[in-house]
Amino acid sequence: MDLDADRAALAAALRRAVTDPYSPTLITVDVGELVFCDSTGLNILLRAQLAALTHGRCGAGAAAIGGWANVAGWCGAIALFTLDTPPAA
Repeated sequence: MDLDADRAALAAALRRAVTDPYSPTLITVDVGELVFCDSTGLNILLRAQLAALTHGRCGAGAAAIGGWANVAGWCGAIALFTLDTPPAA
C-alpha cells in the first residue's frame, strides 16, 4: 500500500479522529502494510500527531516497519510517535 493514493481523505479522517471529543485517548494508525511513504505522507502523519497532542490525545504507529518507518527514521520524526512493535511471526 502507498500513502500517496488518497492523501486528502487520509488527512481528513485523521483530523476527525484526533479532534472528535468522543475519540479514544490513543489514536493508532496501522502502517504495517505501508510500502511507500514520501515526505508529504509523513507530513500528514506529523500534523495528525500534533493535532492529537493539542487535543489531549496521543498518536501511535502500529506495526511501524517498512516505508513509513524508514522515512520517519531518516528525518528523526520517528521519535515523535509511540510505536507498537509488530507481532512475532
